[in-house]
Parts: sequence; structure tokens; C-alpha cells
Amino acid sequence: MNNCRLDRLPVELIHHILSYFAAHEVFYTFKNVSSYLDAILVAYSSYQINFQSITKTNFDLVCQHITPNQVIGLILSNDRNTPGLVECFLSRFQINQFSRLQSLRLIDIGPDFWENIITKLIELKNLSSFSFINSTRNDPWISNLSGIDITQLDRNLFDSYSLVLPQLHRLRLCHGDFLKSTQFPCLRHLILEETSADIIKHICSVAPQLKSLRTEFQHNQSNTEILYPLTQLHRLALRIKGKIFEMLKHKYYI
Repeated sequence: MNNCRLDRLPVELIHHILSYFAAHEVFYTFKNVSSYLDAILVAYSSYQINFQSITKTNFDLVCQHITPNQVIGLILSNDRNTPGLVECFLSRFQINQFSRLQSLRLIDIGPDFWENIITKLIELKNLSSFSFINSTRNDPWISNLSGIDITQLDRNLFDSYSLVLPQLHRLRLCHGDFLKSTQFPCLRHLILEETSADIIKHICSVAPQLKSLRTEFQHNQSNTEILYPLTQLHRLALRIKGKIFEMLKHKYYI
């Protein structure tokens, strides 16, 4: 440990190197290499945690060494590769402890845990990016994506997470059914897995900084006017009846 050449590097350069690694990679690679690096890891405050497809060993490694106020990015997944992970995570931490969190991505988080997380988002004052991804798109607790049948759970929870939406720069949701009552002064990049033409027009009218939009909706004669000029967008991708329409001013991908 006394001959580690990394000890010759300034702290700022070590921080730059760490920014390229997920938290479990940082601890696995740099922990116990030298007392100098250990001190840097303890003080480092820009960890990115990715709990998607992580092993139980690496999950425990992160939970053992991390404190919530060191984390700026968090991915939580309860998919087939990480069953039970969210329950283990919530037994150790509450989402509102992550006071410096800037980016949160939730993957296949079901109703047993969704409410516990979503109702605390308003306490995350630094949050600027939020994504909810339902990879199977068939969980019954999520609203029917056609907009015909909205579950009471989804309706109630929107009252909680809608409060954080105006501060976001990036947003990804399964649907946009309730977004017609929301203002988006900071929103720049938006993905809605499925929505309606009316919602698209509303969002574009209340999101002056919106640069990219990707969504899907069912075409009918009453919504053909959706293709009106959306002058603030750099990228628009619409899937209508299975066809993709894209308008590009520059290359940008969410």
C-alpha cells in the first residue's frame, strides 16, 4: 500500500477518474489500495449507483460503504435479474435520505415499493432527472396505456409525484395521462411511452425549454393536427399506428 503510484495523483484527478465508474466498481477497484485512496473514497460526494443487474455481493459492498449524501445518481431495478433488490434497499435506506440526488431511474418497481419511493420525491430538491421504466408494460397496477382505464392507485400517487415535475430537466414515464395539469418550466427532454395528442400539445405549450420529445399515441381523425410546428424542439419522434415520424434539427438522443 505504501508503493501505490495513484497516491501521486491530485485529489481532483482521482475524482475525475471515479466519475467514469459506478459505485460498486469504485469500491471493488479502489478500496483498500492505499490509505490515500481510502480517504478520497470516504470524502467523495458524486457516486453513481447502478443497481440494475448487480450481484448480491456488489450490492452489499455498496450499501456497506456508501452514505446517502454522497450519491448524485441512482438506478433501482426490481426486474427478473434483480428480484427482491428494492426490498433490500428500502430496508437499509429511505429515498429522501439522498439529499444530493440529481438523477433517479426506477425499473419495474411494483406497487409494493412504488408508493414508498414516489411520495418522498418532493424532498429531493436537487433532483433534475426522473425516469420510470416498466419493461414488461403489463403490470395491472399501472394505468391502461390507452388512457381508458386509470387505476385509483396511479391517480392517487400522481398527486405526490406531480409536485416534483416542475423542477425536472429530464423526464421519462409510461404514460402522460395526468400531465395536462402540470407546468414544465425547466423540462428539456421528455419520453412518454404512450400518451395523447392533447397531452403533447399541452406539454409543448408549457415547456418553453423542451428540446427533445419521444412518444407514441393512437392515430384518429381528431388528432391529425398534432403535427403543427413545434418550434422549440430539436428532435421529435412520434410513433403513430406503428409508424415513426422524426423531425431533426440536430442529432440528440435521450
